[in-house]
Amino acid sequence: MEFTELYKQSNSALVSYSPDGAFIAVSVEHRLIVRDAQNPKRVHRVCVTPYDTAPYIEDIQWSPSSTHLLTCSYTHNRVDVWSLSDDKWQCTITDEVCCIERALWTPDSRHILTFSELDLRLSIWSISATAAGEARRYVQFPKTPLVAFHPLGSYMAVAQRREYRDVVGIYATADWHLVCEIEPRTMDMVGLRWSPDGLHLAAWDSAATYAVSIMNVCGMFKRVHTRPEGVEGLGVREVAWAPSAQFLAVGGYDRVVRVLNHLTWSPIATLVHRAVVQGPVDVFSEVVVGQTLAQSSQAALAQQPHLHRRHTRFDLMPTPAQIHVVQPLDIHRAVDPPASDSASVGPGSSGNGGGISILEFNADGTLLVSVCDGMPNSLWIWRIRDMRLVAVIQTRGVLRACRWSPVESVLGFVTGSASVYLWREGEGCHLFEVPVTAAGVGVGAMTWNPCGDSMATMSKGLFSLAYLTSAAAEAAAKSSFNGGTAGGEDDLE
Repeated sequence: MEFTELYKQSNSALVSYSPDGAFIAVSVEHRLIVRDAQNPKRVHRVCVTPYDTAPYIEDIQWSPSSTHLLTCSYTHNRVDVWSLSDDKWQCTITDEVCCIERALWTPDSRHILTFSELDLRLSIWSISATAAGEARRYVQFPKTPLVAFHPLGSYMAVAQRREYRDVVGIYATADWHLVCEIEPRTMDMVGLRWSPDGLHLAAWDSAATYAVSIMNVCGMFKRVHTRPEGVEGLGVREVAWAPSAQFLAVGGYDRVVRVLNHLTWSPIATLVHRAVVQGPVDVFSEVVVGQTLAQSSQAALAQQPHLHRRHTRFDLMPTPAQIHVVQPLDIHRAVDPPASDSASVGPGSSGNGGGISILEFNADGTLLVSVCDGMPNSLWIWRIRDMRLVAVIQTRGVLRACRWSPVESVLGFVTGSASVYLWREGEGCHLFEVPVTAAGVGVGAMTWNPCGDSMATMSKGLFSLAYLTSAAAEAAAKSSFNGGTAGGEDDLE
C-alpha cells in the first residue's frame, strides 16, 4: 500500500469520493476543494462558499452522475449546488418557511430533496434548466431522513407520520406522484431500506420494540419479524441486505444477528457474539513487539514523530479465546481492558449493554462483518455459505471505522492509531503505517474509492490517499499474523 503526502481537511466526515471514483471532495473551512483521485496534487476545482462563520460546510454530497456537488450550511439555512464542468454555474436553495435540516440528491441527479425542521415537509427541488419556474413539490410530515430509493431510481419510499401512525408513501420519481401508501405495522419507525433487487422494503422499529416489517411495493406484508419468545431486552439496532437480496441480517441490542431468508422471511441462522470463542475460528490479536523507539531527545522526537510509536503485529491465538468485554460507559477507556471487564456475557444480558453497531455484507455477499458495542475492540467475520464464524480480529484500540472494499473481499478498518488495517480471507490481517506529522495523531476514519483501488485515510485536520498495489500486497502477506512487524501505534504512555 502506497500513501500520498498529507493534505488539509476540516472535517473527516466531509471527505468524499465521487461515485465514478475520479475525484475526491474535501472541505477546508468555507472552501470546497475537488482533487483528482489518482493524483491529489492536481486540484480540479475550488468552490468558495458564502458560509462566513463556523461550522462552515456541514455536509457535502456528490450527485450520482458525478457532475455536480452540493454543500450545506444548516446553520445558515442554505444549500449550494456546484457544477464541475462549468465554473460560472451555481444554484442556491433556501427555505423561506422552515429551516433545512437535511439535503440529499435523487438518483436522476436533477433533483434535490430538503427536509424541514420538526419533520414538517420534504421539498423536491429541480436544478434542470427546463424546470425554471416550475412549482416546487412537497411531501407532508416526513420522518427525517427516512427515504429509500428503488435500485433503478424509478420509485422513492418516504416514511411519514399521520394520525399517530407510521405510513410509507411510494412516489414515482418521473413526476413525483403518489403511487400507493403502505402501513408498515411499526410503532415508531426508525429505519427504511429497499432490497437490492427492488422487490421488497424493510422497515424496523425503534429500540423500544423489536420488530422488522418486510413488505413489497404493492403493500403486501411478507412477515413481521419479532423477537423470539422468552428473550427480553431492547430492539433492533442495525439491518443489512445481502447484495443478492436473498438474506436480511438483523442486529439487535442483545448482541445477536439473526439472518432471515427471502422465501419464508424466517431466521435461518443466529449469530451470537460471545465472550469466549470456540471451535475452528481464526482469532487474531494485535500485540506490541519490541520497545518504544522514543529514546532520543525531545528535539529529535519533534523532528521525527514516528519514533514515538510502538510496532505491533497480529498473532493467531489458540481457541477457546477470551474476547474483551467492556461496560457501555467504559468504551472510552484506553486499550487492553482489565481482566475484570472480560466476564462472559450471554445474549440478552442487560449487565453490559452493547448492541450491533456495524453490520455489512461484502461485495459478493459471501461474508458478513459485525461489530458489537460491548466488544469495541473486536471485529467478527461470518461466512454466509454455512453461517459460520470464520475470524475474530482483536485490535488494541477501539474500532473507529470498518468498511468492505466495493469490488472485492477486502476489509479495511482503523482504530485511531497510525496504521490502516486490511483483512483478506486466507491471508490474515495486514498493517500499513500512515504518514503523520505529529505524535499522537492517528487515523480516525477511512472511506473506499468506489473503484476499489484506493482509500482515503483521515486524521485530525489531515487526510491522505492510500493505493493498493500488488507489491504492497505481497509485502503485507509476509508481515501478517505470522511474526512480521508492520505499522505502528501511538504511544499514549
